Amino acid sequence: MIFGRKKSVAEALQETVESRGRRVSVLVDALVLVDKAGTAAEIATAFEMITETPALIATLDEYWRYERALDAVALTLRAGKAGVLTTAIAASHRDGRVRELAVTRLLAKPCPETLPFLLLRMTDWASPVRDVARAGVIRLLHDDPATYLRPAAETMLHLGRRRRGGFGVRQLYAAAYDVPVAVLEQLMCSANLAVPRFAFEVRTRRGDFKLDELIRLSLTNSDKGIRARAGEAVARQAVWTGRVDVLRKLAACRHGEVRISALTGLARLGHWEEIAGLLDDRSTLIRALARDAARRTGVDAVVWYRSAVSGANPSLGAIAGLAESGREEDGQLLYPLLKHPVARVRAQAVGALRILDAVPVDSVRSMVEDPSRRVVRAALKALRTLA
Repeated sequence: MIFGRKKSVAEALQETVESRGRRVSVLVDALVLVDKAGTAAEIATAFEMITETPALIATLDEYWRYERALDAVALTLRAGKAGVLTTAIAASHRDGRVRELAVTRLLAKPCPETLPFLLLRMTDWASPVRDVARAGVIRLLHDDPATYLRPAAETMLHLGRRRRGGFGVRQLYAAAYDVPVAVLEQLMCSANLAVPRFAFEVRTRRGDFKLDELIRLSLTNSDKGIRARAGEAVARQAVWTGRVDVLRKLAACRHGEVRISALTGLARLGHWEEIAGLLDDRSTLIRALARDAARRTGVDAVVWYRSAVSGANPSLGAIAGLAESGREEDGQLLYPLLKHPVARVRAQAVGALRILDAVPVDSVRSMVEDPSRRVVRAALKALRTLA
């Protein structure tokens, strides 16, 4: 084992983070040791650990900046004996001339593993360091976007919040507008939420998406933000082309942010009757849209809600809808629901009575001993409001 009695990179990294940088010298020693005696696989693993997230590498950059242990690293770098891992560490040295030399060496033999260190120096406060890093990264993105665009996006979109970080983000967009669609599709698979959103925005601006792709994204993508934007794009196209079938398909999905776009599209095409049938929908926005549609079709939404909550098994949406559109005296219709066998209904009824300002204090006070935590929380909230 190459570490002997020394700490492994994983142990040293954990100690550094837990000590908030006070033990960063331990991490420097572990990385230098791996750089000198480790295999290519061990060096790659070390890079992966310290660049696991953009926030981590940015934090380590702060820890390393004033670390005296980097003086020995700088001497090794100047002597031309530093390996790639040691050179990457030296790019965080407090001396701008050392940082500039490290950046130059990293750019002489570029690889995706060292890119985060170059991106950090693109925001450097010293213009000689910053200019060298920027010129080198721009060249890498232009010459080999398939290799460098994804790792650049994963780090640079985070660093864009920094002072002088906007330049790097603009270069990302400039590079992304010219790459093949396949490269952007790779970005859509990133676990870093900012990267798929970036790729989606670029592809949207380029007009790359086909309608079927947008429908698939709006129905199946795991990111709510992308689903919402894809749903909006689909709804726009469907309205322009009169594709009512597409709007109905999206309106039937389980994601509220997609359904509201589809239903808004149906409203623009005048399909008010379909929308009015959703008065008891689980979504607040959709219920509001349905009430507007009901008004346009001559249906009194409040009367409908009063009838709906008086049934044996009123839906949660109907109870919420009455609270949103009813009056204080409508609270009497909800009193029987405080003893409903379904906990969700009891909790919803308490919440609705609170909104209507019609809470029966004695009945709700006894509900703080309800077996359902949901009901207890609703009861306590209602009583606190009264207090």
